[in-house]
Amino acid sequence: MRVYDCDNQEEYSELENLVNNKDLISNNSIQSFAPDTIAEAKNRGFKSF
Repeated sequence: MRVYDCDNQEEYSELENLVNNKDLISNNSIQSFAPDTIAEAKNRGFKSF
């Protein structure tokens, strides 16, 4: 699992491209949560972008 910081425009753009190009929503391959921090995401098993 990977985490993307949507407050970071570069990371958000990368995520947006992945969502659109790989159809992550239809394939149920994406998860979101907020307002967690990057540290909390790593604690949940996600890896940084």
